[in-house]
Amino acid sequence: MEATNTEEIPLRHVEKDVLIPKMMREEAKERCAERVEAFNSCCKEAGFFMVFKCREENSALKECLTQHYQDPAFFEECKRLYIQEKLEFERTGIPAKNRTQKLPTSMAAPLVKAAEPQSPVSWMVCTGIVISPRG
Repeated sequence: MEATNTEEIPLRHVEKDVLIPKMMREEAKERCAERVEAFNSCCKEAGFFMVFKCREENSALKECLTQHYQDPAFFEECKRLYIQEKLEFERTGIPAKNRTQKLPTSMAAPLVKAAEPQSPVSWMVCTGIVISPRG
């Protein structure tokens, strides 16, 4: 019996209190990417003095992240995404991180056109093999 509505699916304690907040942190970092980048570049430039020089960037980043963490609509959105991933895993048995992997090179389509077969003589010339005539 597969439920489609997010309210119908019971979530375990670890899912509500650990896994969904983890997803929220990752998504919030993506949404606050500009502030994350500003804080990172400030820290790289300031070195040991980053505690003093990057206060403004740090507070802007904290404000952006906290705004997302405390938004109930954002929690519900992440909960919905988590349940979708959970249902997809139950259906396929493949974790989300493995579903997005690229095909191995042996299975992927060739990127370049295959070279036409060469005659043995042209192959030897290309590889530098010299055949001396017998005489």
